Amino acid sequence: MNPPAFLLTKQQYNYIIQKNIDTFVKIAILYNRALNRALRHLQTMNKTTKLIFLFSVASLVLFGVFGLAEANVCFYHSYQQCSGNYLYWYDSCGNIQDSQYCPNGCYNNSCLNYNNYNNCTYHAYRDCVGNSIYWYDSCGTRQDLYQYCTGTNQICQYGQCVFQQPYVPPYTAHYRTACYGSDIYWYDSLGKINGLYKTCADTNSCTADLCSKGKCSNTLKCDGSTCAAGSADYNSYCAPNHCGNGTCEPALGEDSGNCSNDCKTTPNVSGLSVSFFAKQDASADQWQKTVQVGLNGQVYFMISAANNGSLEINNVNISASIPGEVYSLGNLKVDDVQVSGDIVSGINIGTLPSMATKLITFEGRTQTFSEQATKQATATINVSGATQSDSISINLNPSQAAGASISSASQTSDFWQFIKRWYLWILVGLVLIFLFIVVFRRLSSNA
Repeated sequence: MNPPAFLLTKQQYNYIIQKNIDTFVKIAILYNRALNRALRHLQTMNKTTKLIFLFSVASLVLFGVFGLAEANVCFYHSYQQCSGNYLYWYDSCGNIQDSQYCPNGCYNNSCLNYNNYNNCTYHAYRDCVGNSIYWYDSCGTRQDLYQYCTGTNQICQYGQCVFQQPYVPPYTAHYRTACYGSDIYWYDSLGKINGLYKTCADTNSCTADLCSKGKCSNTLKCDGSTCAAGSADYNSYCAPNHCGNGTCEPALGEDSGNCSNDCKTTPNVSGLSVSFFAKQDASADQWQKTVQVGLNGQVYFMISAANNGSLEINNVNISASIPGEVYSLGNLKVDDVQVSGDIVSGINIGTLPSMATKLITFEGRTQTFSEQATKQATATINVSGATQSDSISINLNPSQAAGASISSASQTSDFWQFIKRWYLWILVGLVLIFLFIVVFRRLSSNA
C-alpha cells in the first residue's frame, strides 16, 4: 500500500497533482456537490443532526484522502530497477522517471559500489577455482566466471591461464652402462651412446672377448677359433700342453704347477668360509642379507673370507656375481685398502692365515628397471678349484625413491645391540627404583 497523500513531500505533491489532475478534478466536483446540498439544509437541522452531519463530512474527507491513495494515483520515485548499466526510478504506475549511470555495473536494482553494496568493489580481482578463472569482489566473494583454461597443457594459476611445461627429466650424460658390440658403453638419459665405459678386449688373442648383460667375459679357447696354432699367444697360453682346455694332460707335461686350471688339486680348506652381506646406507653399522633399492640407488657390498683352520691357506680368490640391474661396481677394497681389479672376474687376496679374516668391500649403483623383482647376488671363494659360496637378496623396487630402504631386521638388531650393551645398567636402575619405593613406603607409614 502506498503512503497517504498528506505524508508526501512537496516534490511528490507536485508530481501527483501533475500526473493525476483529472482524478483530483472529479473528486473535487463530487465533494462540492455533496457539500452544497448539505449546507442548504444545515440551518433547519437540530443540534443532534448537525453533529451527525459534521461527523459524516469528516468521514467523507478522510475517505476521499485514503481513497485517493488507493486510486490510480501515481506516486513519485516509487521503486528502482536496473536496465543495463543504468539504474532507473519508476513511479507507482510503472512510468520511467530519472536515471543514474552505474560505472561498476547495476545489480539487484542498485548500483554496485554506489548504493552501499557492503563497500565491496565489484570485479575487484580474478582467481582460480580448479581450472577455471572467476571474478571476485574486494570482500573475497566469488562472482561470475571469467574464463575456463581449456588449451593444451594449460592450467589456471594466479588468476590467469598459463602454459604448463611438460616435465622433462634432467639430462644425465652418464646415466647407465650397457653392452654394445663386444664392449661396455655409457648411455645418457636419452638412451644414446655417450662414450666408452670399458673395453672387453684383453691382451690375450686366444680368449673370446664378449660383453653380456653389461659385463665382460674373457674365455680362453685353444681350439683355433680365437688364435692360430703357433702364434705367440697360442704358444704362451695353449701350446705345447694345451693348458686351458679343461682337461689335465700329464702326458703333455701339464701339472698343477704349470696348468693349475686344468690340473686342479684339492687343498685342505676345511676351515675356509665365506659370508656375503649388503646395505644401502653407508652410515649404517648393520650389514644385511636382504636389501631393497630403487632407481639410481646406491648399494654397498661386503664379503667376509675367514680361515678357521689351523693351517694358512694360499692363493685365495674372491669373485661375485651381481645382477645386471646393478652397474658401475667400484671402490674395491681389501681390509679397507684400495685395490685394483674386477670383483666380477675375481681378485686374488693372497694368503689367509690361520684364524684370520679378510673383508672385501665394494659398491655399485642401480640403473633403469621397470618391474619389481628379487634378484640374487652370490660371492664365491676359490682356492685351487675348491669353492664355497654365499648369497644375498636384492629387492628391486622401481617406485622406491633413491636412498630409501626397508630393513625392519636392522631396527630389531639395533634394539638388541642396545639391550646387550646396556642391560647391566638397566638392571641396576630397576633395583634402585625398587629400593626407593620400599624405603619411601616405610617412611610414609612411620610418619
